[in-house]
Amino acid sequence: MPYWFDGNNLMGISAAIARRDRASRRAFLLTLYAWRKTGGGSFLVYFDGDDPADSTALPGVAVRYSAPESTDTLICRRLREIERPGEVIVVTNDLELSSNCRNAGAVTFTWRQFSLKMHARARRTPSASQNADDNVDVDEWMRYFGLDKPET
Repeated sequence: MPYWFDGNNLMGISAAIARRDRASRRAFLLTLYAWRKTGGGSFLVYFDGDDPADSTALPGVAVRYSAPESTDTLICRRLREIERPGEVIVVTNDLELSSNCRNAGAVTFTWRQFSLKMHARARRTPSASQNADDNVDVDEWMRYFGLDKPET
């Protein structure tokens, strides 16, 4: 199942800040990479703006930039263009984007819903074959980004 991520929304930072602070973007992508390795489907992260110097891509986690449009506009347009939008899960905490994606036929998850699903999957997936360089403390990064707080 393909997952599309509203990157800047989930990180809680603007495109301008993310461009200056590549470490935050890299940490977010490493978190997704760790979950992707549990068999999480295909991951596509949309970031607002552009970053021609970007080299943050990781195996199994594709990155797209939306400039000159917003990520919301690009995601909704892509959902209208593809043959089976119902097979896509869009992960965002943006209520308007979530509504628009559902209207286009996609399934939507909040970050909390997605992370709960990935935590459950990770508990079922043996990790004995992991390379030491691949170990990412997902819980630590969730705390760093403030994503471990319950929804209100």
